[in-house]
Amino acid sequence: MVLALVFAIFMRIKAVCISLSLSLAIVLLGSSPLTSMLYSAHESQYLPTKISESPVADAIVLLAGDVSVPAPPRVETQLRGNRVIHAMRLFRAGKAPIVIVTGGNVFKQENLKGEAEYTAELLHELGIPRDAILVESSSRTTRENAIETEKLIRRYGLGSVLLVTSAFHMPRALATFHSIGIDAIPSSSSISAKLARPGIIEWIPKLDGLGKLKALSHEKLGILVYRIRDSIN
Repeated sequence: MVLALVFAIFMRIKAVCISLSLSLAIVLLGSSPLTSMLYSAHESQYLPTKISESPVADAIVLLAGDVSVPAPPRVETQLRGNRVIHAMRLFRAGKAPIVIVTGGNVFKQENLKGEAEYTAELLHELGIPRDAILVESSSRTTRENAIETEKLIRRYGLGSVLLVTSAFHMPRALATFHSIGIDAIPSSSSISAKLARPGIIEWIPKLDGLGKLKALSHEKLGILVYRIRDSIN
C-alpha cells in the first residue's frame, strides 16, 4: 500500500493497480480458511501426547520462549504458553531426572538476565529441585539453543532428551537438534485448540488470520534459511 502511494505520486497508474492488488491478495489470503489450513498442517506434524505415554529420557530440554522477562514496569515473570508446565509435568512423572533450560534474550536487555534464568526460577517455584535444573542463557536462536545444549549433554554424559517446545515450532527445532547430533525426542507442549462451530464461520474473514500468516511465514522462511545454511537436512 505504501508502494501504491509512492507510485500514485508519480502517476504510475499501472504500478498503483498492481501494488493495491497485491495488498488485497495478502489480506484476503491471511483472513481466509486457507491460511488456517496451512497453519494447522504445519502444526500437526508433531502432535502432543499424554504425559503417561511419553518415553523416558536422560533429560528434558525446555526451549525458552514463553516466559516474559520482568522488564519494567513488569515486576515478575509471566507465562505466555505451556512449555514450562509441560516440562514440569514430565519431570514429576519421572520421564527424566534433569531439566535443561536453554535460551537467552534475542536482544540484550540492560540489568536483566536471559529468559532461561527466569524460566529456571519458575520451574523451581513449581517444585523442581535446583540441582535438577541446568541453565544455558546465552543462545539467541534455535540453532544456538541446539549448539549450547549439546555442550551440556557432553559435559554431563547425557544421552537422549525430550525436546519441549510448541507443536508449531517443533519441526524446525527437532530438525536443528538432530543436525547437531542430539538424540532428541519430540514432546510438543501445546497446539491450537480446534473447537466445534458452524462451518460457515470458517469462511468469514478474520483479522487473526493475518497473525497466523505472519507466524507461518516466519517458520517456513526459518526452515528454508536453515537448509540453505546446511543447518538442517
